[in-house]
Amino acid sequence: MYAKVLKTYREKAEIEIICTDASKESEHCGACTMGQKPNSKPHVVLAHNRINAKTGDMVEVEEKEHAEVKAALVLLIGPLLVFMLSLGIAGSLQLELWQSFFFSLLVLAVTYTILKYFLKDTTYYHITGIK
Repeated sequence: MYAKVLKTYREKAEIEIICTDASKESEHCGACTMGQKPNSKPHVVLAHNRINAKTGDMVEVEEKEHAEVKAALVLLIGPLLVFMLSLGIAGSLQLELWQSFFFSLLVLAVTYTILKYFLKDTTYYHITGIK
């Protein structure tokens, strides 16, 4: 897939994923639309920039191996397990059902806040070449 470099800093680049006309007609990864209609605005992501692409360059981009699985584990399965664990802890504290639920929601919100802070510079994309 191809992308345009919008901004570079350190060893990373902010890129706009571009879906080519040929990829719309054939089967492809779908990262260009991120599950939206193909005509919607392009998606902006962070990518590793080991080849030192400059702002404005058209680049070829690939996803790291098993990127979807890793993202699902970190963003969905992990917080779900924390939520269930906090429900169990709240239940063992003899809290009422509604108190247990709100306690677990609070723990879930804290979990997502921590994940957002620690994963803000994490990316599953890398630039493989300049077009």
